[in-house]
Amino acid sequence: MTEIAVGKSSEQLRREWVIHPHFKYRGCAPDPDDPLRMAGDPSLHVGAHHGPDAFLPEGQVERRRREDAAIEVCLNCPVMVQCDAYASSVRPDGRLAEPEGVWGGRRALERHKALIRARHAVPAASDRRFRTAQKQAVLRALAVCWDPFEVAARAGVDVRTANWQRSSLVRLLGLPKTATRMRALAAARERGLLEEVDLVPDDGSVPAIPPPTRLPTPVVALPEVVDVPASPVMPSVIALPVRRGRRSRVRVIPGQLSLDDALGLAPVQPLFPVAKPLGAAA
Repeated sequence: MTEIAVGKSSEQLRREWVIHPHFKYRGCAPDPDDPLRMAGDPSLHVGAHHGPDAFLPEGQVERRRREDAAIEVCLNCPVMVQCDAYASSVRPDGRLAEPEGVWGGRRALERHKALIRARHAVPAASDRRFRTAQKQAVLRALAVCWDPFEVAARAGVDVRTANWQRSSLVRLLGLPKTATRMRALAAARERGLLEEVDLVPDDGSVPAIPPPTRLPTPVVALPEVVDVPASPVMPSVIALPVRRGRRSRVRVIPGQLSLDDALGLAPVQPLFPVAKPLGAAA
């Protein structure tokens, strides 16, 4: 929610609120079936945001309950931001545009305290820290979407850089880490950082800083393991290499005596008979 709307007059902000495409769906509008009841909550009177007439007494407890119920209607209203911007704007005489009642989800006392803080606040530091190209790209992307991957794609950066810039923007705007996206954008517009940018509203529950984004773990396909049934005799069969006998280096020649024959008792017979002398033969 905005603190104090600056940069535009109350008339301009009221015109933006009234001509908003969702203005007719605001929660504080009269119920079509019962004009005395509120469209956002038929159990409430249509004037619950401003209280009963001056002639009817209202205790502190009753007023607190009525304002709490009216704020619940505001939180579900599609034009809550525009309503708060108009009601919290300052008129030329220095007063709030709507000094009484619940507007934009805030009580009159809260809006008056915001006005006092704005008047006594120390001038803020230069907005040059917001003017970097990357921060501007992330902020403009956040104005139209809130998914971390969509914001990063629109800003032209990776998801980690986009989330870091969003965290930096929230810190520079002076907001807590639990601030919602709409509150961060309202504070940025209040500083004039989102001029001529149409905001895409959400339901008011989207955080300005998304939770840590975990990239999907790549799935590695493992080789298929074939289950071989065990042998009934042996629990497992292991194929061992077969050792072949070494080839003998002794070459066997047909007709050659072996060593066993040479060492035996049998006389050695010559392979070729000795020729007789020619004289003896005559």
